[in-house]
Order: sequence, then C-alpha cells, then structure tokens
Amino acid sequence: MIYGEVGRLADESLRLSLRQAEIAILLVTAAQYAWWDLYLDLYHAAGTGLSAELDQRARTRRLIRRGVSPTAAAQELHIV
Repeated sequence: MIYGEVGRLADESLRLSLRQAEIAILLVTAAQYAWWDLYLDLYHAAGTGLSAELDQRARTRRLIRRGVSPTAAAQELHIV
C-alpha cells in the first residue's frame, strides 16, 4: 500500500517539475519578447530622429539655394 502511494507521489512530483520547467520557459520567452520590443522601439525612435534631422538639413539646403540667408533657413522657416 505504501509503495503505491510513493510511486504516485513520485509521478506527481515529476509532473510538477515538468510544469515548473514549462512555466520558466514561458517566462523567459515573455521577457525576451519584452526586451526585443523595447529594443525595437528605441531603434525606431533613433531612426525617426535621424530621418527628421536629414529632412531638416535638406530643407535648409533647399532654402539656401532659393536665396534665403543661412541663418533664416536654419530656423525651420517654411516658404509657401
């Protein structure tokens, strides 16, 4: 009688260990997704900032070519 109970408890402890391993893997996977999401958000923000800076430089150069003074062109003036 006691040997059957020990076997059942051993099986149950094995299932519990496997379940804990599954939960640990899911937690690590969720942490990786969160880290990648943060990393990609920072990457996109840096790309957007760089793109905006390049666009501003291009606008400034176009205004200077049209005859606007460089200081006025650098102030983000928009000629309509």
